[in-house]
Amino acid sequence: MRNLTELTGAELKARTEVIRYELMTRKISYDEAKAKAQPIIDEMNKRGFEIAKKYKKRYYGVKFAALMR
Repeated sequence: MRNLTELTGAELKARTEVIRYELMTRKISYDEAKAKAQPIIDEMNKRGFEIAKKYKKRYYGVKFAALMR
């Protein structure tokens, strides 16, 4: 399994979609989904802040609730 820093944005999104599917089909609980998604969300926010800094813009981080909608 590759490290999260090596994955592309599309691969990170695909992983969150799998977690969302498991949550919606009740294979995992809300707390389990949040724990599984947190490292992915952290990586997405880290990349977003770097890009925003490069272009001198403000970045509003991704939150779990918004990602699971």
